This record gives sequence, structure tokens and C-alpha cells, in this order.
Amino acid sequence: MWFWKRNCPAATLPTEYNAQVIVDNLTENNVRNMWSSRRIRNDKLNVVHAQGIAGIGLPTTLVVKKFKNMNPTLQVDENVTNRCKYEMMLLASICHENIINVLDVIVRDEAIMLVYKCAVNGNLDRWLHRLEGQDRLLSWPERMTITIGIAKGLCHLHNGCNKPIVHHNINSNNILLDQNFKAMIAGFGTAQMNMAGLDQPLPIMGLPTGNFGYAAPEYGIAPSQLTEKVDVYSFGVVLLELITGRVATGPGVDGQLPIWAPRNRKELMANHLKGFKIEVDKGIPDQARYMKEMATVFTLGVDCTVMDQQKRPSMQIALK
Repeated sequence: MWFWKRNCPAATLPTEYNAQVIVDNLTENNVRNMWSSRRIRNDKLNVVHAQGIAGIGLPTTLVVKKFKNMNPTLQVDENVTNRCKYEMMLLASICHENIINVLDVIVRDEAIMLVYKCAVNGNLDRWLHRLEGQDRLLSWPERMTITIGIAKGLCHLHNGCNKPIVHHNINSNNILLDQNFKAMIAGFGTAQMNMAGLDQPLPIMGLPTGNFGYAAPEYGIAPSQLTEKVDVYSFGVVLLELITGRVATGPGVDGQLPIWAPRNRKELMANHLKGFKIEVDKGIPDQARYMKEMATVFTLGVDCTVMDQQKRPSMQIALK
């Protein structure tokens, strides 16, 4: 179908894996919402637990993204092929420990499948908002490790590739966590390579609205002037989530994190962080020890989410 060269040594499906066995284990029972997309499509994510499956030699868990026609009776056409090809070629050109790797591609008449290794700890959204009554909470050092991992991944996308890559869909659903809570950026369905270079406008055509609460304001007011700073904005929202434990978009006047945070920053930082201490996620253990560091990261989150994209820091500066 097309030539794909794996540039990343880690992105190699072991020969012990049997593609047909993987396909045979894709059922409605193992469809999962592992990460989110801004496009409403018929591309499904299946989680395949490889341990104990005949024909698969190494025990592991795989995520299989299935590209197929909206009409399931139709075979793969040019539209499906191009969707898969673009995402696969984009990811194949990236090799970084904080960005998800494509292990292999499986081609069948009815669908094309991208195979990834599954992040055993799911996504960040699950740990911040969806673990009810959990005993295991993310410590501040773990949250900092996650934050730095996201920043390193975005730095690589913006500055470490042949041409800058704009992700367009950074949110807590698309941050996957491995067994050591190392962050990996996923959800590249709407990512774009900016052939004009860093800081240059990247006009987008037909990108659906979505990524609610994380999307930079220029998507609505200046869609022909988008740069990599849209990812900086979304990164800032994730920082605010990690510190406050609040969802990006909640009810009420103060429900929008990137609006609430700058509006209240001065008050929160006053009186030896008196107001800030109230807003910090109660699930963070040993808060007093890390309060000043958390306040610094909160301030960075606010700086990343300013309305004027020219005033946002680059990801290199944010990481530093």
C-alpha cells in the first residue's frame, strides 16, 4: 500500500506477534476510549490483552486503532487510506520517549489498523477526575514528572522535528501514563506539520470544533493565524488541572479554568498564598512541602493561557 520506515528503534512489533491473531481479537467487548479525537469518525480503539493468546509470544497489552468506512459494508477506500497514512507517517517520523509510537500497521480489505503498545496506567484524565474512591493518588513529584514529560514531548514536536508539528488536541485524555507514570502524548488525528516553519501561521481547513476547555481562543477569532502556540495554551490548561484537580470546563461563571485562573491569580498569590492553598487539589499529599513549587507552576499555567498568543512562552521556555 505504501512504504513505511520505522525511524524509532523502540517502535518495532516483535516477530512473535501474529497480525491475524490480533485482528481476530478485535471485538466490541474490548473497544475503549483510550484517547480523544476532535473528529467524529468511525475509527475505533480496541485494547487487546496479548497474554495467553495463541500466536502472540510476549505478554503485553496493545491498543489497535481501526480505520474503516462509516458504512461498515464498504471496503477501505482512498479516504480511509489517506486518513491512516497521514497519521502513521507523521508518527513514524517522530521518535521520542514522551510521544506514543506506532508499532505496526495491519492492512485488511475492510479496515487498516495501527498498533500501539498500551499505557498500563491509562490517561491523565482518569487519574485526575475519574477514579472514584481510589486509594492511590498522584503525588506532586509524580505530577511534576508528568508535566515535564508533556513539555519535553511538545518541545520535540515544535523544535526537534524536521518541520514543526502542531498537535491541536492536547488535553488530559490524550496524555497516557506508563507503569512509572511517564507521560506519553497521543491523539494525533488532527496534528499538522507546519511546512512554513516555527512561529509561522498555519491555516487550518475544516478542523472541527472540540477540545473544549483546552482550545486556544484564536481557533474562533483568527483561524488563519494559528501557530504552535495553540499547543502552549492547551498545555497551560493541563498544568492548571494538575494543580487544582478541577476539570478544564465546569459549571458556573468560574467553570472555565483558563478564564478563572488569570482572573484570580493576584488574589490567590497574595497573603503568603492563602487563597492559593485553598484551591490546590486536596488529593495531593504533603502539600505544604511543595506549595511554593506548585504556585510557580500555576503561574506558568496562567502565562501559557493568556489570550494574546504572542505573549505565551514557547515550549522551550516553559520547559526551562
